[in-house]
Amino acid sequence: MPVAMSRDCDWTAEAFLATDQAVIGDAWRYELVDGRIVAHAAPAPDHGAIIAGLASVLGRLLAGLPGGCRPEIGSGAVPKSAQRNNARIPDAMVRCGQHPRVVFDVVSPHEMRDWRGHDQKRRHLQAIEGVQEIAELSQDDYAIDIYRLASGGAWTFEAVDEADGVLRLDSLGADLPLSDIYAFAEFPAAAQASAAET
Repeated sequence: MPVAMSRDCDWTAEAFLATDQAVIGDAWRYELVDGRIVAHAAPAPDHGAIIAGLASVLGRLLAGLPGGCRPEIGSGAVPKSAQRNNARIPDAMVRCGQHPRVVFDVVSPHEMRDWRGHDQKRRHLQAIEGVQEIAELSQDDYAIDIYRLASGGAWTFEAVDEADGVLRLDSLGADLPLSDIYAFAEFPAAAQASAAET
């Protein structure tokens, strides 16, 4: 569960990202939300397993594409000038040149219950310069919600929710099989079925 921390005064995204995290505290990860530092606990094992699968898929994909794009895990993302007191740290992103193009966030069951905070984070990610797609990966099932920036500035939504589904990243011209992204995850329903068989 994220915990807001008081650290002297309101921070800017630039100051936050330039500060060594060890100076802030000993939490696993921090984000800047509305000028306040928010601490996050370490993720669940399946969260980490999903990021490992995603990183593997992105590495293979981007190695074969022209355009200077690279995968990043846990890098900071600064919004446009309208929200300079926010710096979100998505779980993963594809950066092309100076700007993130696609951001990925694994969403835990707790985050799904806090839909207001979840929606606020998505709005902050949508405000980041260069972001064209946001993929929210369920931690508990083969399910990804993809938000795409359309011409005119509106965001569209698509849900992909089958084990044999494919996440289409229009901004990269690439398809990512959910079975590869979730290759290392063990979902509660699958674990219960496996235990029942033994």
